Formats: sequence, structure tokens, C-alpha cells
Amino acid sequence: MDEMQKNLTDLAEGTFRSLNGAADENIFIGKASKAGFYTFFKVWRDMPYDAVLDYDGILYRIEIKGSGTGKFNVTHGGRSGGQIDRNAEDRTHLLSRNDGDFVVGVDTDNGDCYIIPMDVVVLCNRQNMSIQLVNDFKEKWQLFLHGEGRLNGHETRDGLMQLELPELISIAERLGIKSEECTQPLHMDGPRSRMDFDDPKKATILRIWLKLADIS
Repeated sequence: MDEMQKNLTDLAEGTFRSLNGAADENIFIGKASKAGFYTFFKVWRDMPYDAVLDYDGILYRIEIKGSGTGKFNVTHGGRSGGQIDRNAEDRTHLLSRNDGDFVVGVDTDNGDCYIIPMDVVVLCNRQNMSIQLVNDFKEKWQLFLHGEGRLNGHETRDGLMQLELPELISIAERLGIKSEECTQPLHMDGPRSRMDFDDPKKATILRIWLKLADIS
């Protein structure tokens, strides 16, 4: 997709930053709607998450992260604005299940959306996730679906971290992943380094989400 034109009206930097953030959220709303999902938007800037997406009675809490730097900052609670006391305690923390069910990264340069399960954010344990690292989740709106041939609704919404390895292997086999694959390390490549997941449970969870991203 071609790059979007930005700030042709020469708005002040702070004003445009806020407007651009709202635009990223609206890109998510528009694309989710075109994909056939009902969405509900926050009514106040400081609500705990940015949007809610409804599919077949399951409501997903969505965190929307826009970026034009090639990586998405997946933290919550950071300080911003000139009125903030810079000596105050920094409450920034990596997003977790307490913050939402999915992160949607919006490339603010071209509008591409990356549908990232919160399990993936937690397991990668990086405050900044490069587009290369999450490229398998680009425009994978089908990750919100549940039912036959996929996870059930509660597994899709609540993630897989709370399950034990035998349960995860059973789900993996149901999706066509061989059980012996679940005991093998998994690697994810970023722009400068490779992430290695040697723990069978973590590797299996990631394999399941990557498999689901491939199911159309």
C-alpha cells in the first residue's frame, strides 16, 4: 500500500500527534468493520483499553498501537504531556492479560494492521515488537474467529497461557500440528536478533497462534 499523506494542513506537532493516534484507531475500526466484525469504540481517552470487538457473542478487549518507526511499543501506563511531573514514578509496564486480549499494531505510514494475540506479546516479552517479528500476523483478521477447526471462543479470548502442556498438545494436534513438533524449539526472527523459545509450552502456544494465522 502506498504511504498515506500526513499533516498537509501543518497542524502543531502535539495536535497532529493526537489526531494521528485517533486516525490509527479509526483505521482499526474501519478495517474490522469491513472484515464483518461489530466494534465498540472508547468514549473517553483514558479508558483501560481502546476498543471492543464482538464476534458471535465473545467480546475481545483491543489495545491499538500505531507506529511509523517499524516497531510497535506494547507497553501501558507511560508518562506523556508537558504537564506530567518528570520526577514521578514511571508506571510503564509491558501489556498483559490484564490490559486486553489482542494488540492491533497499525502501521501509521500505510494503514497495515497486525493482529497480535496477547499471548504472543507476553511470551516475546519485549517492550518494542518489530514489524518483522510480527509479520505473520499482518492483516490476520481471522484470528478473531472461533469455532470448528479453530480455538473455541473462550480459548481465543482468554489465551492459552493457563493451560498445561498436554492440553496444548491436544489443541495443536486438533489444528494439524504434529505432537513431535511441540517438543522442538521455535524461533522467531527480528530485524537484528532471533528469539529462541526452547520451553515446550511456550513454543507450543506460539505454534498454535501461528497456525491459526495461516488458516483462512
